[in-house]
Amino acid sequence: MSTKNLIVFACGILLIAAGYFTLAAGSLTLAPILLVVGYCVAIPLGIMLGGRPARSADGADEDRANSSVG
Repeated sequence: MSTKNLIVFACGILLIAAGYFTLAAGSLTLAPILLVVGYCVAIPLGIMLGGRPARSADGADEDRANSSVG
């Protein structure tokens, strides 16, 4: 995971936590908005931003090319 993934994923977790806190405080408008944005936008975006590891010129994954095994 890259730093960008972790930041977006952490923002999603914070949005979800804020949604539950506002729901407990009695907000029936803001809480669902925060929860939907957290669950349906931020968390999936954090997962999708992952991408694949860069490939070297011969087509091998960098992790495999730098590994002492194999």
